Amino acid sequence: MTMKLKQFKENLLVYGSNVHEWPEDIRQAGLKAMETSSELRTLLAEEERLERVLKTRKYEEPSSDLGERILSASLSRRKRGRRGLSGFFSELVWEFGLPKPALTAFSVSLVLVLILGFAIGFADLTGSVSTEGSQTDLQEFLYYEGEVL
Repeated sequence: MTMKLKQFKENLLVYGSNVHEWPEDIRQAGLKAMETSSELRTLLAEEERLERVLKTRKYEEPSSDLGERILSASLSRRKRGRRGLSGFFSELVWEFGLPKPALTAFSVSLVLVLILGFAIGFADLTGSVSTEGSQTDLQEFLYYEGEVL
């Protein structure tokens, strides 16, 4: 059984960089493929280097008061959020941290867009439409082409 590059990569990710610890049914194929391909040996070397880095990587223990700080922050935030709609908008502005001039410019631009939208919506851009010639009789509407609607 010969192992292709894709299969070797998958096995490398699943079983690790030590080919001698792979399951028996794929170990010999992996060793044989590695002997014939320099690309596979390069992949194996990179995986070994990554595993060494991960093994030597240290992490910091969280501080003993981390849980208390998270709970106190969430409780104070919950108390601030119960103010209603104005509290929501003030929290929103505070969250994005817009400076006063930017907030003013944003508010003015929203008002202008709203006014422009109303002006376009109520404007008669196509001209006035006369309804004199297009009145429809109820009888004609209900009996369209001889059928009752």
